[in-house]
Amino acid sequence: MLLLLGANPASAEVRALILSADYVNAADPGMRLSNPVADGRAIAQALRKAGVNDMRLAEEAVADRWQSEFQAFANRLAPDDIALVYYAGHGFQIGGRNYLVTADGNTLIALDEVMQHLTAKAKGTIMIIDACRENPLAAASPSLQVRSVSPAASRSIETVRMTEIEMKSKGLAQLGDLRGLSAIVLFSTEPGNVALDGDEGRGSPFAKQAARELARRQSLDSAFRRIAVAVNKATGGQQSPWRQGDLPFDVYLAGMADFPVP
Repeated sequence: MLLLLGANPASAEVRALILSADYVNAADPGMRLSNPVADGRAIAQALRKAGVNDMRLAEEAVADRWQSEFQAFANRLAPDDIALVYYAGHGFQIGGRNYLVTADGNTLIALDEVMQHLTAKAKGTIMIIDACRENPLAAASPSLQVRSVSPAASRSIETVRMTEIEMKSKGLAQLGDLRGLSAIVLFSTEPGNVALDGDEGRGSPFAKQAARELARRQSLDSAFRRIAVAVNKATGGQQSPWRQGDLPFDVYLAGMADFPVP
């Protein structure tokens, strides 16, 4: 059950999209990651436990499927809904803009555009991003080109040369176009830092803690705070989840706690 204090709980519903990729079919074997698909499944299980019924899990989605899944998700959103997106995979920044990498390994999705589409459709947007791992293209040839496409397949495709990618910059950047009280974004680590992928098959440090907390009866603010503290402790201070933005109401994915969360 989704509860919104200060909103209209009778008409609001949480709708979730989970996108994850281990890049098993990417042309460059250096793209391969150990845990994102398993992480996405763990988050899906946690959200089901919390009572989220409208949820779509898209694994190893190449560009066309990524766009179709996102468009279908956006089309299901009503003005009073909460949009929740969890992404696990590669991500990096170009000129201060954040990009997510589809499972083909050579197509970029602009995170700012994802946020713009969702905040225009839903009452509130929750974006959880475990994508701040090492730049997957750092060792690629400078002549390599990757595609940048719109998340909703509404714009022409642009190509991006490797020389345009900030090779010296790790992790993702702060979102520049996030305005008002329309969205919360939780990054798996702070801007400019790199998140840990974790041991193969055992999940990333961030996803393990996120799955645990999202299923509990507590506010989203409490869940995000507890995730950040737990990940920082589990990684010996190497990784500190970081949030940006806010909503004008409290969100309880699994309902309010009947007693203090231990």
